[in-house]
Amino acid sequence: MKASTCLRYQRTVLSGSDQLLLHMGATGCIRPWRIVHNVLGHHAIDSPPSSWQSLLDQGLIQHARIHQNLAGWHYKQGRPRLLFELSSVGRQRYRELTGTEPRESELGWALSHHASLQHALAIRETRDHLLAMHIPVDDEPHPCPVQMGDPFGRRSEPDLVIYYQKRIFPVEVQREVRIHYLSKWFKSLELFHRLMLITFTLSRLDRQCRLLYQARQQEQLPPGPVLMSSLESFEQLDQHFLTL
Repeated sequence: MKASTCLRYQRTVLSGSDQLLLHMGATGCIRPWRIVHNVLGHHAIDSPPSSWQSLLDQGLIQHARIHQNLAGWHYKQGRPRLLFELSSVGRQRYRELTGTEPRESELGWALSHHASLQHALAIRETRDHLLAMHIPVDDEPHPCPVQMGDPFGRRSEPDLVIYYQKRIFPVEVQREVRIHYLSKWFKSLELFHRLMLITFTLSRLDRQCRLLYQARQQEQLPPGPVLMSSLESFEQLDQHFLTL
């Protein structure tokens, strides 16, 4: 959030509801668990559930919908976590508090940039966890051709690009772990000489490790370090990466 924006309300004691609303407006984030747990922290608001309910009761936020259906997401199977976005009333409240326009809901970004809402939000969640680790992230990387003089030939199209351990890593966020993804990983390793893979769950991370180990044993991948973790690991505050 811009410093000039912060100055408009830094001397005001804000309620938990307003803190949530301000973050949603400043980032476009529609994932409430992300805001409460990873951004504001439990200490920042007295009662997160009541703060969300207060925003709903006041009509400041509304359930995010796709074709009139409630939108939800979770990295695990089962009941999805509901998504919320600012209502028109909430957007006006944000303008009153900050004097600036709220950002577009990331739901619009997800639907316009990705065929799958699940994959789009997993990429955003990965980005946010990496930023929380103070790792610089490019969340809109350009396609990278394997041969620079052939932009329409073989190329790597990573979900994210990060700067970690003084190196540039392409990042692929993997909902599934399948053998035919080897060709995609091959191109990234061939171009960058390193790779980071983020799966959704710990069980898929284990499957990812076994598949990559077998591929390396059979010399199906170029040399170079592959770092691996999962959204489930990140949510458990595990910031370590497995290395192959």
